Amino acid sequence: MTSIAAGSGSLHFGVIKGQGCQQASRIPIVTLNGCLQRELSWSYGVSEYLRFQRCNFSPSPVSENWKSLKTVSVSSCLGESSTKYFDFAVIGSGVAGLRYALEVAKHGSVAVITKAEPHESNTNYAQGGVSAVLCPSDSVESHMQDTIVAGAHLCDEETVRVVCTEGPDRIRELIAMGASFDHGEDGNLHLAREGGHSHCRIVHAADMTGREIERALLEAVIDDPNICVFEHHFAIDLLTSQDGPDTVCHGVDTLNTETCKVIRFISKVTLLASGGAGHIYPSTTNPPVATGDGMAMAHRAQAVISNMEFVQFHPTALADEGLSVKPRKTRENSFLITEAVRGDGGILYNSSMERFMPLYDERAELAPRDVVARGIDDQLKKRNEKYVLLDISHKPREKILSHFPNIAAECLKYGLDITCQPIPVVPAAHYMCGGVRAGLQGETNVRGLYVAGEVACTGLHGANRLASNSLLEALVFARRAVQPSIDRIKSSSLDLSASNWWTRPVVPKSLGSKIVHDISRMTREVRKELQSVMWKYVGIVRSTTRLKSAERRIAELEAKWESYLFERGWKQTMVGLEACEMRNLFCCAKLVVSSALARHESRGLHYTIDFPNVEESKRLPTIIFPASLVNSTWSSRQLHKLPLRTAASISLSLEDTSIYMVYLCLSSVFLVCALCFLNNQVAMDSVRTFFVLMVLVLFLGLTGRSIVVMGGASMERCEFPALYNFGDSNSDTGGLSAAITEVPPPNGETFFKHPSGRFCDGRLIIDFIAENLKLPYLSAYLDSIGTNFRRGANFATGGSSIRPPGKTPPFKSGLPRSRDFSKALYTFDIGQNDLTYGFQHTNEEQVRASIPDILNQFSQAVQQLYKEGARFFWIHNTGPIGCLPSRFINGQSKPNNLDQYGCVKPHNEVAQEFNRQLKDKMSQLRVQLPQAAVTYVDVYSVKYAMISNAKNQGFVDPMNFCCAVVNGTVYGNPCDHPSMHISWDGIHYSEAANLWVANHIVNGSFSDPPLPIEKACHHPKNM
Repeated sequence: MTSIAAGSGSLHFGVIKGQGCQQASRIPIVTLNGCLQRELSWSYGVSEYLRFQRCNFSPSPVSENWKSLKTVSVSSCLGESSTKYFDFAVIGSGVAGLRYALEVAKHGSVAVITKAEPHESNTNYAQGGVSAVLCPSDSVESHMQDTIVAGAHLCDEETVRVVCTEGPDRIRELIAMGASFDHGEDGNLHLAREGGHSHCRIVHAADMTGREIERALLEAVIDDPNICVFEHHFAIDLLTSQDGPDTVCHGVDTLNTETCKVIRFISKVTLLASGGAGHIYPSTTNPPVATGDGMAMAHRAQAVISNMEFVQFHPTALADEGLSVKPRKTRENSFLITEAVRGDGGILYNSSMERFMPLYDERAELAPRDVVARGIDDQLKKRNEKYVLLDISHKPREKILSHFPNIAAECLKYGLDITCQPIPVVPAAHYMCGGVRAGLQGETNVRGLYVAGEVACTGLHGANRLASNSLLEALVFARRAVQPSIDRIKSSSLDLSASNWWTRPVVPKSLGSKIVHDISRMTREVRKELQSVMWKYVGIVRSTTRLKSAERRIAELEAKWESYLFERGWKQTMVGLEACEMRNLFCCAKLVVSSALARHESRGLHYTIDFPNVEESKRLPTIIFPASLVNSTWSSRQLHKLPLRTAASISLSLEDTSIYMVYLCLSSVFLVCALCFLNNQVAMDSVRTFFVLMVLVLFLGLTGRSIVVMGGASMERCEFPALYNFGDSNSDTGGLSAAITEVPPPNGETFFKHPSGRFCDGRLIIDFIAENLKLPYLSAYLDSIGTNFRRGANFATGGSSIRPPGKTPPFKSGLPRSRDFSKALYTFDIGQNDLTYGFQHTNEEQVRASIPDILNQFSQAVQQLYKEGARFFWIHNTGPIGCLPSRFINGQSKPNNLDQYGCVKPHNEVAQEFNRQLKDKMSQLRVQLPQAAVTYVDVYSVKYAMISNAKNQGFVDPMNFCCAVVNGTVYGNPCDHPSMHISWDGIHYSEAANLWVANHIVNGSFSDPPLPIEKACHHPKNM
């Protein structure tokens, strides 16, 4: 499907505003030059002054007074059009959105869409600072270590290295743009220290760092002629379509909350930088705009969400109950007392002035935030008190006032002098460590959608964010998302009909003011009730019982609210600010609860009394896959219907169809020959010898088509002419039966639709991969007798391993010239047998010790293929071990050996170690093989997620299997509905499970780099 957006052009800045009904406002307009002039032909006059009236859903029409004074070139920024076209749409005006906008504006037109005023963002409320290695005594390695320790070792190490390495340059860029940070007496930047940091590395502007950064960025944005800022535009839903298996983002629908008009933005690239979801809780340091809009929109748009259980509660928000002068009205957001107060020597006391943090952690007040928050929470519950005290008054008065002027001024409003009195503080929801799963360039599994800032889950924070790493992450990823975004707009074109692809949302004027008022009142009540449920059941300390109660209460509350709306005439496509925020709050709350229920350990910010310890086997991110539309609520689905994919995306070309039909016809004849062959030749030394012979013999028959790859960063689909697979029984499409001996029943199907010696009831992951690439199924039956290999071959054989007996496979001898097979894709799904053989004959420690040797031999095999010309590698890690019913059959089912999902813990931990080392080996291969595109695929996480969440995915208990024959013993009878089973024979996966796994890996959600399989030919340096 063609991507959509505007052409580039030079726009002068204009801020789109609105005013209340009682007082119209006249806003000067800046001239616009050539915006979209190259691709759009229309132009019209606009008034030098605009008059907007606020619409509170009254039945009367909105008044607009246009006075045409001069004609300007067509403007995406201004004008009556309800559709606006830009190269880049940026949702959010915090540090991530603004920094990105300034860079991409050098290459095209940019719309910055912000929910309130541009400065109203989490950035503006950030007090502490930005962490970066700027001191000679500090190091990137030290910053990395602090980040990983604070993140409870759940951080993605590559992401951590990237952020800590690039951070100093991002700080220097801010300074060059005019951001003013505090300096010491020596003239150098004053670097503070905060909890969790081993060095002084926090760059700050007193206790208003975020405000200073926002100021500098906004000034630069205002001066940029290619950027238009749209104030008071609430993002409703992303505009998406399906292009084959891919979801593509084309922009966003918004509600102008000043005029109550729906404005549609069509763009080539969309950056989501909309911040967090603090307002799912009653007490939060986040501004009122932080209602999880971006996370909810992305989830509804089929983006992968990760680690939502890790909600950071800042330990020290100002507790109004402890103030001598109470605020006149309830705050919309809690006032933050920065981490830097504790970093500067602040001490925490209970009401009896007893210091308590040393009881919880040897780092005392300088422990990471999750530790301090739990310590405070424990004190409050034990003592039945509402706040604790943070005292900095022992420090010199001048130092306190110079470092924390904003805090001092705020407290003084309520009769509290922090230079001589302790500050009453209480934990408050502060930061979401989870969000939309992003790659190293901020890319998501939705094409054309990038994320940066708090809305993203990049892997930097792991299970807990290190203080002052949030602004740093936003700066780094906003900058890293620039180049792939620029590359995308260069390869995209404009479709002027795009705006009509989706149903437009409507405001509920037709309902009448009384009904709208009643709905608004009900929505506010429900919002408070949801926040109360989240604080009571999904707070700092959790339990399975409380989480399930939250799940049930939220479902009941949401059903009640939706029924109330729809019974009063509210339609699925109707929008209003309060209702849409409520919709997003429900969505995010459910994501948090679901993620928390899935993590059966206590790690970082997620602490549960039912699983109080850290479990090494659970050191994995929590993944929430794209939402199913079946039985979904209003909060979980987009308002519009997805446009149908184009005919070209669902049909094979005439040439491919002809080849496929010829291939099928010839295959019928070859099958008969293969069966004759089986009757006369069944003697081979071993299954693994067959694997080697297949490599030597079948490669010789390969021919291929030419394809265009590696030619820049357009990221077009790769046209792989062939697929070559290396694997074991998990991807054996009949190799063992074809060359050695027939696999005993039960066995599965090939594309001939009858049993054919597979370790499955039907298709395997490799079959679905071939289908995704529009290649025929790979049949080892046909390969074994010399069929045409121009579309690929499958060397996978049951029992195969990486290490053959006594020698390394002689890949080099007998291979064809590189030009004959350099354009094919080489897939690997092998290694599990190396571990299971070890478990059968040695112990876990010996198997663990053997991993480097196994991976060295694997690496040698890949390098040898590379020497012969192979360039594109798609490599699966090993799946969970000991998680299927075979553990009962093999006598591994000892209670103390099993985790909560029934997996054999010692074996599974070795599998995870194998995968960690395999990923490191892939990083080394990328350096050693500079022309190779090497994709590492985390199949383990997908399979473990399926097993641990079987019921919610429509499967029965994973410990049930359909039918099995082991060592001549029959276990069970063939089941009537194998599609309900994860395991087919107790050892291998069913076709339904294989399809589930394949659907979640082919789109790139679990790939490193995060590319879908049809784009695995693109080298990372060209991305």
